Amino acid sequence: MQNKHKGLLWILGWCVTFTCGVTISKFLSTSTSNFSLFCIRYFCGLLFFLPIFIPQVTTLAKVKSNPWLHVIRALCIGASTLLTYQSYRNLPLAIATSAGFTGPLLASSFGMIFLKEKINHFKITALIAGYLGVLFIVQPHNTDLNLYYVFIGINACILAGFANTLARKLSYMDPALAIMFSSSLILGLIASIGFFTADMPENCFDLFLLCLVGLCGSLSQFAYIKAVSFAEISFIAPFEYTRLLLAVPIGYVLFGESINIFQVFGMTLIIFGSLYLSRGKNY
Repeated sequence: MQNKHKGLLWILGWCVTFTCGVTISKFLSTSTSNFSLFCIRYFCGLLFFLPIFIPQVTTLAKVKSNPWLHVIRALCIGASTLLTYQSYRNLPLAIATSAGFTGPLLASSFGMIFLKEKINHFKITALIAGYLGVLFIVQPHNTDLNLYYVFIGINACILAGFANTLARKLSYMDPALAIMFSSSLILGLIASIGFFTADMPENCFDLFLLCLVGLCGSLSQFAYIKAVSFAEISFIAPFEYTRLLLAVPIGYVLFGESINIFQVFGMTLIIFGSLYLSRGKNY
């Protein structure tokens, strides 16, 4: 089997485990906070990845950029995770998933503003199409959709897009493994403090679900790392959108969620715009 095919299998594994994680989070009781989700998610991730990272700890010594940029990037990822779970827990699965696809749109916008990346007519067209897609999905006149949580989901993507922009900036000076290691370590330490000091739910079923979310989160992160180790991101990026093929039927079967034709059109615009903008990007 060729490496790119292995990468394809791993990215599909990422799609499944990520979707399972956010789906499970929707079954949590409202009394369980998103901070508890965050703590379990990254505490499990720290335990899961320590055996992998410890032999590679010397990569941190190769960091040449400002360490505070790594800290800021990690905090952006952590805040994005908190908002992402809040969005998924309160929106239809397909809508929340589509909001997550705006990441490449926002990352490209930030890249143009902060990194002075080249702008051309095709990029502008892709951005306009993607942002129009958001409007078709949101449909401001649609009273059945809580726009507050859509706004939360888009803010999560803004933070993720900023984190990706920082990653591209850091990649000019630091190894990719060091960039990934630093964020995982910082978030893992924050989560560990929260895990042992914050109030965890007393509901045994919620604790069980939180552990499942943490396991799915760790497996999804591992699957993504394996995917990019076998194939270029420009090759595997289009297959990330298969999450929508999972989200729509899961949302319909488990939660009775449905989408209309305008939202389908909006999702299509976002996917095509994001696909164009994500070509050849490393982060």
